[in-house]
Formats: sequence, structure tokens, C-alpha cells
Amino acid sequence: MSGYRGDEHRLDYEVVRAYWEDAAHEAESASYMAHEQGLPPGCVEHRFALERAVVDRWFAGLGPTASVLDVGCGAGAWTELFAQRYGRVVGVDASVGMLAAARRRLAGQGNVELVRGDALTVALDGEFQGVLLGGLLMYLDRADAVALLVRLGQLAPRGRIILRESGVRAGVEVQTGTYQVAYRSLQEYEALAAEAALRVVAVERNRGYAHMEIAVALVNLARRWPPLARRDAAAVGGPLWRLLRATAPVTLELVPRAIEAFRLDWPHLTNHFLLLEAARD
Repeated sequence: MSGYRGDEHRLDYEVVRAYWEDAAHEAESASYMAHEQGLPPGCVEHRFALERAVVDRWFAGLGPTASVLDVGCGAGAWTELFAQRYGRVVGVDASVGMLAAARRRLAGQGNVELVRGDALTVALDGEFQGVLLGGLLMYLDRADAVALLVRLGQLAPRGRIILRESGVRAGVEVQTGTYQVAYRSLQEYEALAAEAALRVVAVERNRGYAHMEIAVALVNLARRWPPLARRDAAAVGGPLWRLLRATAPVTLELVPRAIEAFRLDWPHLTNHFLLLEAARD
């Protein structure tokens, strides 16, 4: 994998799709990027619970008859949650394998429609009161990211749009190779929203992601030691996550706050929720 600063590079969407099709055999953990470091299901559940608290708060005004769109639905964790709460739920994903996992998870849910296709062009009917875009803009070139946000503003003209995107602390960092992604800063995501005529209502740091990213960084560091490098990733990721949870007040709360206070770039990636609404005259 290689990378550089700047947003001028065009991502190879075929490489992006190939990565996710390959990851689909671990769809549940891959949806939360926990598969390569062998992090256990408890890590994913911990992150999801913290993220759900934010989404629940921001979607609190949606009634039980609301229509909700889950863009980049992956294995369907959010789609399933929304199906338990709202009248109509549509999940969209471009990956055959990921969508197959979502179909298995949501079998029997009569108020859910799962659609395979490109979120920029796939046919979607009706108006939505809530939209979740869970980590998709980072896999799009800038122009396409703006175009998708414009489209979501049209699909939810009176609704609430939640972004959850990973990024860097400043500017843009593009990763090339077999895993292609454009990590943008919070300010860059806010600029994309403004360009799409969407108003940023609220921004919140993703604590669940921050906790998991500490585990990812530590597993990567530990596996540089030759004896651990030869071990299965789960043999490192599982015990390390249990240690972090047992010492959470220090390792997952106090230490990250201290690192943030000193403006250290560790872990390298950040993640934020942004609540958007269509700009009104």
C-alpha cells in the first residue's frame, strides 16, 4: 500500500469493489474494518453500541412510520436496527457478497428492501425522513462524493442525513494499492456538504471508532515482533482487546484524551459523525 497527501488522485473503483468482495467472507467484521487485525465480535459490538447512541439521538424525531435509507449498508447491522423502529427501510450496497450477508441477516423482515447498485445511480423511490451514510464518501473521488450528497439532499429534502466517515486530522490523504481510499479531514467533509448545499447541523467525534482504532494500532504494532507476526491475527487481537476493555478507564478514555490534548497524531485515523440537512432559504 502506498499513499500521499492531496485529493487530486482518482480512485480505481474496480479495485475498491474487488477489496469488498474479497472481504465479504467476513462480512460482519469487515463492515467495521475489524477483520484484518483479528479483533473479536465484542469489539464490533462495543463500537456499534457507542455509535448507536449518537444515531438514536439524532434520529429521535423520526416516527414509527418513517422511511429510512441505509447507504452502503454492508452486512446490514444498521438496516436491521432501523427495521425494528421504522416503517420502511431501504439498504443499498454495491457488493454482491456484502448484500448476500445482509439478506441472510434480514430474512423475514417485511419492511426492508435491499438494493444492489451504485448509490450514485441506483433507482430509489420515494422520499426519506432519515439517511445514514456509513463510511462511503471515503471511497469516492471528490466530485462523486459531492454528487452523492446532492442526491441524498434530493431524496431527503426535509429529512436528516447522518454521515459517519473516517479521515485524517488535516487535509486529504489518499491510499493506493489494493485498498484504495481518500481519507479527508473533518473540515474537508464539511466543505463537501456545503458544496452540495447541505447544512451541517451537528458534529460529533466517533468514540466507538476511536476505541477500536486504538486496538487496531496496537495489534499492528505488536505484530511487528517476529514471534507474533507468525501468529494468526485473532491470537493477538482477541487478548489485546480484552486487556483494553479491562483497563478501559485508562486505556480507552484517559490516554486518548491526553493524546488529543497534546495534538499527537495517534492513532493516525479519526472518525466523525456529521448531521446534515438540506439548506433552506
